[in-house]
Amino acid sequence: MEHKQNKPNLKYLIQLALLTTILLVMNITGLAMIPLPGQYASIMTVPVAVGAIMMGPLAGAILGGVMGCISFYTAVTTGFSTLFLAGYTGGTVVALSLLNTIVPRVLMGLCTGLIYRLARRLDKRDILSYYIGGIAAPLLNTLFYMTVLVLIFLNAPTLQNLLGEELMAAFRDNILLFVAAYVGIQAVLEAVVGCLISGSVCKALRVVLKR
Repeated sequence: MEHKQNKPNLKYLIQLALLTTILLVMNITGLAMIPLPGQYASIMTVPVAVGAIMMGPLAGAILGGVMGCISFYTAVTTGFSTLFLAGYTGGTVVALSLLNTIVPRVLMGLCTGLIYRLARRLDKRDILSYYIGGIAAPLLNTLFYMTVLVLIFLNAPTLQNLLGEELMAAFRDNILLFVAAYVGIQAVLEAVVGCLISGSVCKALRVVLKR
């Protein structure tokens, strides 16, 4: 794998296909979930981070899109239950689900690659830059996903009818508390685990590929 990729070539496509396969296998086998005391931490962002760091922002965006498609498939198999519960119907459900599952992941992969490149300019010896890219992926995944989710639910027909104007206003005023309560400690654990695994994998790959 290389830091810079100007043109798609066979090696680049093989690497991209390999990381895509890893994402699919992780999802199918359940290897994406690491058991921790009292809960699980998802490491689905790891292949995306590795691709974004080692191959560039475009690869990160593509792999993020693959991760998003996996999430969309999960939404389909669960019958879009969350969006129907919020009061959305018809084609709106599919459109919002696509928006919520794919767009945040594409942006996450793209931005992870850009953040790594910026970090590497300041960290010429790559001591910390791999880990900065590694932690960027899970943090951005949570940030972008929750941003879109909150926007969707702030305009949810059922939620507004259930809460009423006063409670809805209070919900908007305390939106950060809601997000913190929703993601909780799991988001922190995923950021730490993702940082350690992605950073270490990239460091190991760099050593191996230099031989």
